[in-house]
Amino acid sequence: MSNETVSRSRLRSIDVFKGLAIFFIVILHLAIVARSGMSEPSPAIQALYLGLVGFFVMSGYFFKPGRGFKENMGRRVKILFVALLISAFCLPIISFLWCSLCGQPTGFEDLIDCWRRTFCLERSFVPYDDSVPWAICGFSMGYYYLWCMLGAFVVFYAVADRIVNNLKLGIITITVLVCITAAYRELVDFTLPFYLNLVPIAAAFMICGMYLAKIDLVGKVESGAFRDLKWWSPFIGSTAALLVMVFILPPTITFDLMSFGHFGGYSAFPYLVEGILAFVMILYISFFISKIPVVASVFERLGEHTMGILLLHVFIAKVALAPFFTFNNEICITGDFGGVERTIFAFAVLLITYLVCAYGSQFIRRVRGHEESRMHVRAQPRREAIPGEPPRGAFYHYKKLQ
Repeated sequence: MSNETVSRSRLRSIDVFKGLAIFFIVILHLAIVARSGMSEPSPAIQALYLGLVGFFVMSGYFFKPGRGFKENMGRRVKILFVALLISAFCLPIISFLWCSLCGQPTGFEDLIDCWRRTFCLERSFVPYDDSVPWAICGFSMGYYYLWCMLGAFVVFYAVADRIVNNLKLGIITITVLVCITAAYRELVDFTLPFYLNLVPIAAAFMICGMYLAKIDLVGKVESGAFRDLKWWSPFIGSTAALLVMVFILPPTITFDLMSFGHFGGYSAFPYLVEGILAFVMILYISFFISKIPVVASVFERLGEHTMGILLLHVFIAKVALAPFFTFNNEICITGDFGGVERTIFAFAVLLITYLVCAYGSQFIRRVRGHEESRMHVRAQPRREAIPGEPPRGAFYHYKKLQ
């Protein structure tokens, strides 16, 4: 296999990985998490939800040494920050106006609450066990993750160049970060603004991803050496270990509340291991799926728009349901329907969200292009008549007379 082919295959496999992860997250958000009367998900569901931390691992995996802190922040963080800032400010206004138009019990204070959630200030200094009411027009599931990622990039890029070639120092750094996470969870009973309390463990996942790149994990998976037992060993080992761990030490699905398991802050240590095992397992699954043409294309295209899908999926679900159901401040999305109907709805929202992310900008450009063309035609100055020359409309008759 040529280097060019391997490169394309790697990129496709990674996009499939991201597509799988965002697929599970959206379906879990809309079909399971965002409903009333929900019991604790099964360990298998919790294992799938670990795909969420896979984005942290992947961010570290593609770290390029030598660029320096400033360049790395400019390349990776600027786009994320701008997209998050625009979405956090503008989408609540649209949601508020639409919910008001649909007769939802919303008001200006509700809009303020929605902004507090999109900017991840709603749980600032609030105890973990205290529930925070949802805004009627609120939709910000997953926003905490992106704010946390911004903070994690700062920590990661500050230390990455210093530890990338020093494994012992890297292990010490990871241990310190996880210890900070565990100590905070045990000693402090509230969330910081922008979920900064999650930054240490997120940065630890990024560092782990950086070291997985050192052993070229993706390259080894992409080699596709099916007949070699060594090729299968990481997949079989990670899958078996993960299944055992999630049954013994369930990781839960409330990462935003620093609920890493049933042992408080101490669960942060097995949670880190479970997250890495899940990354390896899903990477192999992504490779298998990348060999199935149609299915691979679906997940690959989803993977190209993970940030947009994460930002928009609950917003679109809320907009779709607002004319038909009355929202309350107990849950993000109404729980008045469930089962198969809710699962179908989750798939439909995922499809619509993808279409908006993939083709929305093209549609806007076309609309603007048509509008600018029309304005340009209207703005064309009229041709002044030249003495002795007939008007344009009479040209045909003028030629006949000649």
